[in-house]
Amino acid sequence: MSNLPPTTPEPETQSLTEFERNILEKEYFFLQTTIEDYNKQIWVIKALGITGTGAILALMLQQKTNGSALAPCAAPSGSIALIGCAIPVFFWILESQWKYFQRGFYPRVAEIESILANHGLRCPCIYGGWTHAVKHSSFSPKRSNYLKDGLLNPSVYVSYVLEIGFLLLMAIIAPSLTK
Repeated sequence: MSNLPPTTPEPETQSLTEFERNILEKEYFFLQTTIEDYNKQIWVIKALGITGTGAILALMLQQKTNGSALAPCAAPSGSIALIGCAIPVFFWILESQWKYFQRGFYPRVAEIESILANHGLRCPCIYGGWTHAVKHSSFSPKRSNYLKDGLLNPSVYVSYVLEIGFLLLMAIIAPSLTK
């Protein structure tokens, strides 16, 4: 009877620190993949916002070329532009929420990099390497608030402010384009 194999397999001969490091590395790369997935969705949101703005521009220009055939109650291009500004504002808010959620992963990524660095590992260092490469020392991995991390994040708002400005500029310029 003593020759029977054990009913449970013996644990691997891996030290606790190796096991922890392995788990941290897996978590790190999972978080990096998640952050990249958020970036993919953010690009889709930007593309949809630009498409909507382009549709409003086309509508404004079409109205100017067909202005004489329009009914007297048709809205001028300035009204269309003001109403059309709701499209970039909507996508701005949507993207800022995604960016805010994405920024929630940064503190843990920075923490894992710090833990690995304290144990003598120089990599992976995606977050720290990027921060150092662009000399962005003010870029904190800590989550601040929705306004700073999302709505007023320059990587979010710049394109939407430009879209809104372009719509309003076209509302001013469009009447002179058809004369």
